[in-house]
Amino acid sequence: MNSLQPISRWRAFLIHLGISLVIFLILAYIILIKWYPVPFFYTDGGWQGVRIVAAVDLVLGPLLTLLVYKHGKPGLKMDLTLIALAQAAALTWGIWVTYHERPVALVYTINYFTPVAAYQMHELGYDPEQLDAFGTKNPIPVYADIPTDPEGQQEYLRQSLGTGVPLYLFYTLYRKFTPEYLALLKQQSDILYDWLETRPEGRQALEALYQIRPELVDQYLFVPLHSRYKRSIIVLDINSLDYVGSLDIDTTKFLLGKKIKKKTPDKALSG
Repeated sequence: MNSLQPISRWRAFLIHLGISLVIFLILAYIILIKWYPVPFFYTDGGWQGVRIVAAVDLVLGPLLTLLVYKHGKPGLKMDLTLIALAQAAALTWGIWVTYHERPVALVYTINYFTPVAAYQMHELGYDPEQLDAFGTKNPIPVYADIPTDPEGQQEYLRQSLGTGVPLYLFYTLYRKFTPEYLALLKQQSDILYDWLETRPEGRQALEALYQIRPELVDQYLFVPLHSRYKRSIIVLDINSLDYVGSLDIDTTKFLLGKKIKKKTPDKALSG
């Protein structure tokens, strides 16, 4: 019988790369579907997490194998074991960071949504699993029950400045959306929609959105989204709060403009 051919350096590299690729695809699926569903994959660190995993899993491990592997080399098994351990440790760290930075809540405060990461909840002593009381979506949409009157809002803003805790992390104020609250939110959504129609880039973005389900536009909520890496507009179904789409438009000027003050009713949603 012919003896087995020794594995070449490049074959060892390809074997390691193939195994790593399978692991990467599984992890990428979990990150994209489970931890950072669209649009949060792009706005809150999902893409950065995938890059960390790819760098460790698809580059570091296989490249080290390519560098050290030589059939018959003394201590080769020990070298490969150390590479595997180093890759596993680095990959575990990358997954841990990505998991703890995943958005677990989508909190509406004053005029916009903010995704809240799991680690932010833990730092305040709040178990993210308690959010299950508000729903099963990922992340779970809630609103912070801040007073609508200016004096009441100023009081909470002073508390926020004094403690250094942003309003969207005032978890004791979290509430589940009610039909009444959504009706008020729809009023501000309509104001934002009107603002978008006055701007060329807004009209272009809306036309692209119309291609999805044009007959349901009246049921959409257009809400500013202040995420970790960018500011944009998230579009939700008012009945289910399911994600419909997003518009890559910064609403800073809109939120600072006088148009809100003029058109927003006295009891319009601002908390």
